[in-house]
Amino acid sequence: MNLPSPSLGHRLTALLLLALVVSLLYVLLVDQLWMGRYRIYQTNAERLMDRLHNLERLAAARPELENAIQAIRNDQRTTAYFLPPAPPALAAADLQQRVKALVEGAEGTLLSIQALPVVEEGGMVRVAVSAVLQGNVDALQKVLHSLESQVPLLFIDNLEVTARQFRPRLPNGTIAPYTRVQLSSQMEISGYLRKESS
Repeated sequence: MNLPSPSLGHRLTALLLLALVVSLLYVLLVDQLWMGRYRIYQTNAERLMDRLHNLERLAAARPELENAIQAIRNDQRTTAYFLPPAPPALAAADLQQRVKALVEGAEGTLLSIQALPVVEEGGMVRVAVSAVLQGNVDALQKVLHSLESQVPLLFIDNLEVTARQFRPRLPNGTIAPYTRVQLSSQMEISGYLRKESS
């Protein structure tokens, strides 16, 4: 059986379809897979170059920042912000006395106070005490304000406050018909000593 030979139009159509399939494979395989990987690498390279430029900028600024930090350390006006020079144990005892005086001055009750371990932080020594006190809202507000607004600088961390309502006893011995709020507060109070140069 003789099949008729395809006409020139059929041959051109078949070649065009073949060219279309080959170009589609090229777009899918070469452009999407290989060039996609290239684009990922290019994006990562650009991101790393940006990061490198930022690090170089920071490295260039380092001597200037170190000079500024040293100038602040040498500035005698900043000395007042540190606890008075003393061994850490004596500084902690002085800090305990300061806290006790502030609580009593605010008409609060200091239930307990204890020194915490000394920690060295960036060229300074952190001296801290843990305190538990009771009082009303006004007393707590006065204590917190006094602690954070005085010189040398003192910092309050890990503040926990619990409230309890109670009925006070009147002078005649009866229980009052109204309630009051008593706050129990636990906190860490810290200050910094300049680290002694060896």
